[in-house]
Amino acid sequence: MSEAPYFSVPGVATVRWDEPTATVVVEWDGWANTAEFAALLAAEVKALKDHGGSRLLADCRRQRVLNPADQERADQEWTPQVLEAGLRRFAVVLPLSDIAASHLHERLGKVPKSAMQIAYFASVEEAKEWLAR
Repeated sequence: MSEAPYFSVPGVATVRWDEPTATVVVEWDGWANTAEFAALLAAEVKALKDHGGSRLLADCRRQRVLNPADQERADQEWTPQVLEAGLRRFAVVLPLSDIAASHLHERLGKVPKSAMQIAYFASVEEAKEWLAR
């Protein structure tokens, strides 16, 4: 993977395109402020558009609880953008934080099942297997 990441902030997250699996991969490292979270989400959309991608793997194990207002904005803005960009399969490796995990379930549960498939996993390996089907 010689391609530069779409987003990379130490202690926050990295967003990159994984060519072998044709997947946008997000690796969370902690917490994001409003500007960082917006930039991370925009990077996901850009990566999908740039590569004509339809899969996203979010490794959220180290993600901490995010600002509720940022999450609400993501529901309203990011969801329609990634759907328009072509996202159809979204694999989420759940955060170790139970609160962060429940927030992800709650937010992503609002996405119509007909719009994209979303699945939750305990490990990156399980998520990759599901995306490869």
